[in-house]
Amino acid sequence: MATKAVLSTKTPITELQELCVAQKAPHPLYTFTGEEVDSAAPNSKVFTTSVSALGFSSTGIGRSKKDSKHDAALKLLKLLFQRGLSDIDVDNDEHFLAVLSSDKVTEVRDICVQRHFEMPEFECVRSSGPSHAPEFEYECRIGQIVRRGVHKTKKGAKQAACNEMIKTLQAMPVEDSEMQVLPLHQAAEMDLNEDEHIIRTYRELINSDIKKKLGVKIADRHRFFEELDDTKIAAARRIAMDEMLQVDDKCTLIPKALGLKFEMKRDNSDLQSIEGRKLYTFELLSSEYDCFIFGKGEQFYDSVYRYFKNMLNFDYID
Repeated sequence: MATKAVLSTKTPITELQELCVAQKAPHPLYTFTGEEVDSAAPNSKVFTTSVSALGFSSTGIGRSKKDSKHDAALKLLKLLFQRGLSDIDVDNDEHFLAVLSSDKVTEVRDICVQRHFEMPEFECVRSSGPSHAPEFEYECRIGQIVRRGVHKTKKGAKQAACNEMIKTLQAMPVEDSEMQVLPLHQAAEMDLNEDEHIIRTYRELINSDIKKKLGVKIADRHRFFEELDDTKIAAARRIAMDEMLQVDDKCTLIPKALGLKFEMKRDNSDLQSIEGRKLYTFELLSSEYDCFIFGKGEQFYDSVYRYFKNMLNFDYID
């Protein structure tokens, strides 16, 4: 059976529908099977949908019911091709990336809103190839994290870059970032109104008013540290006040004194800056609220040290 070129203007749902019509088979049957909280992003949900056609079935997942439906159709098309029942080769789902209803740009922005990251920036960094077969490369940048995507259209390249960024962000057990750290009195003020709406998506952010706030309450993080053993907090305070210690040493000694599990990496191979340099990362593993801080050199250590000073209300210590 000759392989059919994938039409970039068609979605997996359309391709599967046309395949059934061509083979005079019943239309695909889609069934929504459930939803659950995404373990990598607690403020988001993951939906699942199953599809049956031509005697086979597959299950897809996505951040919306429509996304999960597309994913289910895509997986079933792959299965049918492997079984010799279809001449549509979709072994690489990047063929459909530009036309899937899933908006990767909005998805990246939603994650940034939920985790208090900077909004992503996009740039077309390369275009090459002849006019009949161009290739574009887009860059998605959030702070110092950069991910790139390549496609035959600008839209597809931008979506591909966002898709790579989503994989990176979801791999981070992050609910904290440098931008979320506040002194205790400011956190308490934010916590006064229990009924305030919490913004979870980019659409809500751009339509919000000043009474709305982002993410998980900062005061809850302070309470976690306040409930630690007093002797451990006192030991951490002595380390913070020790003028003989360098800031980078304090960044490891303070969490050890508090009895917290953490991981600090210099030149983390999983993250890189705009210039291509590997970043330093600090991950707090044992708290009720995970913390992930990244940066370069002294700026990185200052961020980690400032995080613990604010969480422990050590603002009076230089």
